[in-house]
Amino acid sequence: MSNASRPTHRTHDLVVGVDGTPAGANALRYAMKESALSGGTVEVVHVVPDYAPLAGMYPIAAAELMEAGRAALETTLREVGTSTSGARVVTLLKRGAVVKTLATAGEHALEIVVGSDRRPVSSRLFTGNVSTGVAASAAVPVVSVPETWSAERETGTVLVGVKRYDQSDALLAEAFEVARRRGSRLVILHAWRFPSAYDAVIVSDPATLAEWGERAQSELEDHLAPWRQSHPDVAVELRCRHDHSAQALVHASADADELVIARKAHGFPAAAHLGSTARTVLLYAHCPVRVVPRVHQSVTPDLELEASGSELT
Repeated sequence: MSNASRPTHRTHDLVVGVDGTPAGANALRYAMKESALSGGTVEVVHVVPDYAPLAGMYPIAAAELMEAGRAALETTLREVGTSTSGARVVTLLKRGAVVKTLATAGEHALEIVVGSDRRPVSSRLFTGNVSTGVAASAAVPVVSVPETWSAERETGTVLVGVKRYDQSDALLAEAFEVARRRGSRLVILHAWRFPSAYDAVIVSDPATLAEWGERAQSELEDHLAPWRQSHPDVAVELRCRHDHSAQALVHASADADELVIARKAHGFPAAAHLGSTARTVLLYAHCPVRVVPRVHQSVTPDLELEASGSELT
């Protein structure tokens, strides 16, 4: 188990992006609940886009955009009831590129929380998918909260999807910490499947299928041994499934409070590539999804957080 992948300078504060939608309100509810466990401040951020959309023949004035953004922020705060929660809440209204601004605002945070954008592609041709964009580029874990999530529903389970044992240190460090903080059991799911032509041969022979499953289980158990020793207070359940990764994770997420996955380590550009499994899970998981960078960047808690936009009062 390597400590190199563990974040060393993350604060306990949470940054949550809200946009006036039900999913954004749920993101704030999740952040409020999480702050009760971490003891951190909740920084509620609404980002007004840095472009001027057209209303018919005329562009909307910047002042009007800022006023609309302020109204969306205040409406979400009232809906969630932050004033009576007892949590430390800071509100920020910024203008800039939404994904970049949120990622920069949260680069020192415990995590960034956003609402899951599950609209059809045709509905976000011009705005893009903010939740996916932040998850693909942020230096810290990003939690995407579905509109259907309920703060009252608890299963006592944190689910983590492990694909490659040799690239899972940052992922397991985060998953074990989330489970420890919540007092939850940790279900570690490894789904494996060969390319279709080879997989058909494996599946046709029950003995061979069982042998591959036992091998995967044994290898993962060996890799988990030091994690079990370092986190004796976390109950661990290991599952190996012959299935497509995304399908297995989405199915298992129905019985979890949170699903933890890793951001893909390659692709172009490498730092902004989620991979097909992560994108599918973000769209269809039944619970909040935490996307973990392969290696957390070291951050310093007392640096200024306003680099991507000016704070407005």
